[in-house]
Formats: sequence, C-alpha cells, structure tokens
Amino acid sequence: MADDREQYPLPERVTMGLLPYLSTHTVDEDYAEAAERRALRGSTEPAPRVRLIGVWGAVVLAIFAVLAVTAAVQTSRNSGSDAKERDDLIEQVKQGRAAVSAQRRTIEGLQAENDALESDLLSSSEDSTGLLAQVALLSLRSGIAPARGPGVEVIADDAPGATNDRNKVLDSDLQKLVNGLWQAGAEAISINGERLTVLSAIRHAGSAITVNFTSLSRPYRILAIGNADRLPARFAETTSGQAWLDLQAEVGLQFTIKPQTSLRLPGADLPRLRFIDTAAPDQR
Repeated sequence: MADDREQYPLPERVTMGLLPYLSTHTVDEDYAEAAERRALRGSTEPAPRVRLIGVWGAVVLAIFAVLAVTAAVQTSRNSGSDAKERDDLIEQVKQGRAAVSAQRRTIEGLQAENDALESDLLSSSEDSTGLLAQVALLSLRSGIAPARGPGVEVIADDAPGATNDRNKVLDSDLQKLVNGLWQAGAEAISINGERLTVLSAIRHAGSAITVNFTSLSRPYRILAIGNADRLPARFAETTSGQAWLDLQAEVGLQFTIKPQTSLRLPGADLPRLRFIDTAAPDQR
C-alpha cells in the first residue's frame, strides 16, 4: 500500500484541503491557461482590437469636445444677453425716476405760480382783505395749508417685547387717539408728518398702518395744535382717552402726552376734484 502511495501520489488539492487550494492556485492557473491559449493563437490578434478601440475613443472624445465648446459659447452668449437686458432695465428705471422727479418739480412750480396769481388777483379786488382771510381760514380748516401754534405732542408705541397684535398699536387704536384729541379741542392734527383732513383714513394695509395712503412706522408721533394747557386733561376725560389709559395699563402700550409751546404741521396735498363743479347762483 505504501508503494502505491509513492508511485501514485495524491493531488495537492486533496492533501491541502479545498479552501486553501482554491485561495492559492485558482488565479495562478487561470493566468497560466490564458497564457497558453495566447501562445497557441499568436500574439498579433489583440493589436487590431486595441487600435480599433483607440480610434472610436478618439471619435467619441472629439464629439464631446465639440459639444462642450458649443455649450460654452452658447452660455457665454446667453450671459452677455442677460447682462445687456439687465443694464437696459436699470437704465429704464433710472429714466422713469428722473421723469417722475421732473414732473413733480413741474407740479410744484405750477402750484406755486397758481398761488401767486391767486394772491395777486385777490389783492387787486376791493374786498381782498376779507376774501384772503376767508381763503386762509378755509385752507387751515381743510388741512391744505401748513399750520403752526401751541399744542401737545403724543408718542404712541407697541408694548416692550410685543409678540401679538394686542400688544401692538392697531389702526383702531390710532383712530381712537385722534378722535379723542378732536373732542378735546384740537384744531389741526398730524401723524408722523401726515396732516389729517376730512378725507384722511387711518387703516391697516398689509403689515403697516397707513395715513393718506402713506405707510407709517412706529413709534407714532401725533402733533395736535390747540390749548396746550387744557388738551391733556380734556383728552383724559374723553372715552377715547379712557380707552387709551386702559390699553396702557392692561396690555402695556406706551403712551406719553406733553404740552408744546410751538408746533409746525405740514399742509396736505390738494385733492383733485373730478365731479364737483361750482353751482350757478340760481341753482343754489
């Protein structure tokens, strides 16, 4: 039996075990087998395939290069076109603003000229003194003419650290404040430089309070011309004054009222009449 083993030895894959044999010999044998087949066929077969792959690869790279260059050129043209359009829009905006400014200056000049002509006309008439006084009074009462005189300065603002609408000054709160000042004897009122007239509206528009269609920002500075000594006390006696004192105590709205010896209020823009006309004497 021993002679048979020496004459016919067992294969290495039997003596080593299957897993160790596979891990050490499988790859080597595959490479050896591939080398033997290559030697039998000759070493000239792969060369044409390599050259063929190289030619097609060059063609593909050339196509990609053309596409990349085309895309870059198109992107450059588009960016140039976008920049030109943006510059054109900016220039149009500048021209529009310049035109609006020029028109405003023209309107102001015409209004000043009209006022001068009106004064000259009234001065040349026999009843000029009384007529001019009446026009001046009507202008003050309507809020068109600027006004000056003693009065009070009121500062209204949100509660410190306000997080909800009830801790902030609302349009209804400003309406109450203004109504209370009128009741207390105020003769002219402005809010943040906006003169109040019979056509003025105090209301919310978006996230801001507007007066005369102009958005205001807090704090709200209300100027009221009148008796500086009596306005604060009379305001506190009105229902609107009591409501504001309650808001100050309950929700923390900030409110101060101080007498002032001299205040200056601007005039409101002259309203444009579209439908009203002067009635004939026999139609009054």
